[in-house]
Amino acid sequence: MKKVIFIISSILLLFSISCRKANEVKEWFQEPPVTPVTQTIKTVIPVGYAAEVAILTLKGFSVPDTKVSNSKNATIITIDAHNNYPYRFKGDNYGEMIVAALQTGENTALISVFFTDTDIVNGSFKLLNVIAFPVVFTEEKITAVYVAMDINLGSNTNIGIDLTEDEITSKLLKLENERTENYEVAIAQNAWIIDIYHQGTYENLVDDRFKIFGGQQALAVENYETESSVGALQMAMIDTDFSVNCLKNPTHGHVFLQDVEVSSTANDNDIVFGHVLYEFHPNCDGEILVNAATGNFIFAIGEELDLGLI
Repeated sequence: MKKVIFIISSILLLFSISCRKANEVKEWFQEPPVTPVTQTIKTVIPVGYAAEVAILTLKGFSVPDTKVSNSKNATIITIDAHNNYPYRFKGDNYGEMIVAALQTGENTALISVFFTDTDIVNGSFKLLNVIAFPVVFTEEKITAVYVAMDINLGSNTNIGIDLTEDEITSKLLKLENERTENYEVAIAQNAWIIDIYHQGTYENLVDDRFKIFGGQQALAVENYETESSVGALQMAMIDTDFSVNCLKNPTHGHVFLQDVEVSSTANDNDIVFGHVLYEFHPNCDGEILVNAATGNFIFAIGEELDLGLI
């Protein structure tokens, strides 16, 4: 009898261990992140729209729902996004965008965009302003080149996207020398080329077609006494088409994303590592296709994930 009980107990123990390991393996595989793609679209589209309004105003075209004034050498355009603004995304509030445009040539300008009553929420960041990026007008399209570096040092609010490179370096060195038990650092770099095909209908912005190229990389570090984490994300967006005809998702293009995250607590460690190749499709269903994937995301190949734009 003792021998039978021993055998049964051994079988139950092995079954318990194998189930636990199977669950751990199952938990290791997960869906790849979609939020960075969604955040990029929610940022790039209003910036491109504001750039188009500014350059068309400088070219003498009349744009609805705008007010124009002059301040020194700059033209100030106030865009009322309450009414006819066509690109409304979930979770964002829309009021006014203030655009300062400095004409640098017959078909070129430097543009700064300030979102006053408009609240574009991108995860832990809010899009507050975009300073001095170039815009070029041609008969075929309008091109805006948006480049930014955002640095968020937790509750330390005296650092932002308006700092010079020397000031940024100084702040980061200070952080390194004054590191405490509780800290949070997040650095994001973005570079996007936005082509707006105006179809030759300069006073009708609803029929525009956006094409987006570019990339971003982000680094986040957290340390809160009993747990810490570090993550690095890189993303590139290629030949991405977006228009008012489908606000749920871009209808063409690719996104390549690499995600690396390491977190630890007193009782556990967690690692995320993987690459994803997303593809946009012409179906206006709000989803993006996982074309290829590695690491934690490999079982997501062939899945269509919700972008959550609207």
